[in-house]
Amino acid sequence: MQYPLDRLHYAIFQLLFLALVPSIVAATTAARQTGGIEQKLVEKNGQPSLPLLMQARDAELSSVTQGSLTGGTHAYSEKCAEIKSRFLKMASPNSTDDGGPWTSLASLSKPYPINVEGHVEKQFCFRITFYAPASPATAFDLLANVLRRPEWDELTERTEILQYLGGSDSINYVKMKAIWPTAARDSLLLSHITSRGSDDEEEFLNVGQSVEDSRMPEREAEGIVRMEAALAGQLVTRVSQSDRLRLGLEGENWSKVVQIADGDMKGWIPKSVIRFIATQAFPKSLTKVCRQLAQTPSRKESLLLRDLLARPANKPVRDLGSAAAAEEKPATPKAVIASSVAAPPAPAAVVRRRAGWMVWIRLILRYATPAIIAALTSLLFNMLMKRRS
Repeated sequence: MQYPLDRLHYAIFQLLFLALVPSIVAATTAARQTGGIEQKLVEKNGQPSLPLLMQARDAELSSVTQGSLTGGTHAYSEKCAEIKSRFLKMASPNSTDDGGPWTSLASLSKPYPINVEGHVEKQFCFRITFYAPASPATAFDLLANVLRRPEWDELTERTEILQYLGGSDSINYVKMKAIWPTAARDSLLLSHITSRGSDDEEEFLNVGQSVEDSRMPEREAEGIVRMEAALAGQLVTRVSQSDRLRLGLEGENWSKVVQIADGDMKGWIPKSVIRFIATQAFPKSLTKVCRQLAQTPSRKESLLLRDLLARPANKPVRDLGSAAAAEEKPATPKAVIASSVAAPPAPAAVVRRRAGWMVWIRLILRYATPAIIAALTSLLFNMLMKRRS
């Protein structure tokens, strides 16, 4: 070979970077053109207001009538019934049709019992079973409320309800944090929430699946990958007496939660990141959930479900407030959406410059990361070999 290994990888990285420059420039230009409305601010009383895009979306949502009929029936009703049936099969410990086989990836007994399983045939399909120190209704109100998800999920950056469909069904937007060296990801989910069973056998279900909607298009120009969720959600039930004795759970208010995450992360993602999510991120987030629930008074009625059923169809939500959140945290003021901040927005010129640089950085990291890692690895390898020789 004419070149040493480290120089060869360096040359490959340079060629790859130069090949990507035209696409990066084109994507940056497109992002600035399509994001012009979002970056433009309106001055009110000397302070910039929210982006015009958010105001336009509110107006559009208020006039939407597609997919909503009376009595909670809408265009996605059959889809909700289908994903509910599939979820219950996967959540069943004895099912091998659509839900198995599974292999254990991580297991904790203290401070709260948590078990993470991975599907042997799917790269990103997990079933998590954990036990929370709260009644099923209390645990469900925290886990199923998409607007409260950033409170306990370490991977979630912000959430938003795009539209109420009728009954307890909605279309939700979730943006996940970037885990280096991968890009940030988001998803648009059809959400179905319901309860069943008697007072003695309380059972609550939250299930979702990816959908497409022109009001929330993919944001590839910003370096955000739209992942696909084939099935996701939680089944919350009261812990049986046998499980309470077997696990040594003290007290009466304990819930068993079975959570399913089955999807396609899309884009490039190394196995180390998937392993980190399964063995560290999931247990850490769920331990945080249990600690938060341990400080929350338990109740038999789901305030979240009551609140959703009382809302009219096609009504957008722009705040974090719900009946459940209001009763649990009465001192917390309502915000605009989960992504809003209390500080005044930056001037328009600063926002434009910051957005332009962020697009460049995200695109470079997204496409050039494998070449950078290969070059650095080979360089380190050659340095070690030279020291040994």
